[in-house]
Amino acid sequence: MFDLHSHIIPSIDDGAKDMEMSLAMLEMAVESGTKGMVATPHVIEGEWLPTWDRILFDCDRLQKKAQNAGMEIPIFPGGEVALHFDILEKLKAPGPYCINGGRYLLVELPASHIPSFTDEFFFTLQARGITPVLAHPERHPELAKRPEILVAWIRKGILTQINGTSIIGHMGERVMAMAELLLINDMVHALGSDAHRLRNRNPNLTSAVAKITELIGLEKTQDIILKNPNHIIHSREVSISEIGEIQYPKKIKGVLGWLGRLWG
Repeated sequence: MFDLHSHIIPSIDDGAKDMEMSLAMLEMAVESGTKGMVATPHVIEGEWLPTWDRILFDCDRLQKKAQNAGMEIPIFPGGEVALHFDILEKLKAPGPYCINGGRYLLVELPASHIPSFTDEFFFTLQARGITPVLAHPERHPELAKRPEILVAWIRKGILTQINGTSIIGHMGERVMAMAELLLINDMVHALGSDAHRLRNRNPNLTSAVAKITELIGLEKTQDIILKNPNHIIHSREVSISEIGEIQYPKKIKGVLGWLGRLWG
């Protein structure tokens, strides 16, 4: 599998605190079957704003340290870019802050709301040849209340990445319910650990993959953990399934049951 979202670079954001931790996280990823990781440090206007050159340098340094430790797992550069209109000045075309320097960009919404300029932000990126990949939409309260917003974005060509911790319940019942909803409606295109540490938010995705396989079957799971992320990393086209009327998990009785699970 490929891990499309990780904070594996040491001492650059709130992820791995030092090289020792980064290498231990990489070792955990390798042991759990991960074949490649995308390093996506926070890129937040006015807060964490590492240069692209620094991300490239730190990825290369970590890769060499990993190889010296006997780990051959590739580490691809990227960033988790917080949605902020001013950041568009640094995103003129595919390349800097995009996954592996290509055409796909991991984008994070503000935690509590969807800014009024979000559609314009996404459109601007797409007009510049950059395809947004929305990080962990299952965690967003507004999308949980109105998943049709996400449906509209996906229909416009925006991709999504869910977190392994979300689908196995480590982020709470509401987030897990939303992750399940997205999966059964073909609204997930890639998986990430969003790993920050060795304990609660770590790079072990095995339990998440087992849960996803149980929900949607092996073929669709392989698309999410192998085929699609491989295309994203190498700037190839990702096939987006047609989304019809939203279907709710069978164990939840319709939309009222769904809302009760979210807000109960």
